[in-house]
Amino acid sequence: MNIVFTLVFVLATNLCIGPLYAKKKVGRVLVTLECSISRKLGVPPSRYYTTKNKVNTPQRLELMKYNKYLRKHTLHKEIR
Repeated sequence: MNIVFTLVFVLATNLCIGPLYAKKKVGRVLVTLECSISRKLGVPPSRYYTTKNKVNTPQRLELMKYNKYLRKHTLHKEIR
């Protein structure tokens, strides 16, 4: 098994295909989404944590997410 993998790896790299490994998730950053309405009303802000691709989405994220303090879906904006 090990010999077969080594042989395939050597053949693949010699043919300029490259290594047979999965690509890493490069370029993704961790972002925080915070409710934009709860601060105005004086209730604790709900926050969500997610990742985004900086190349495909250079602008700030704005998503409708559930706010458990207000018990409804509100606009959550990316904070830095």
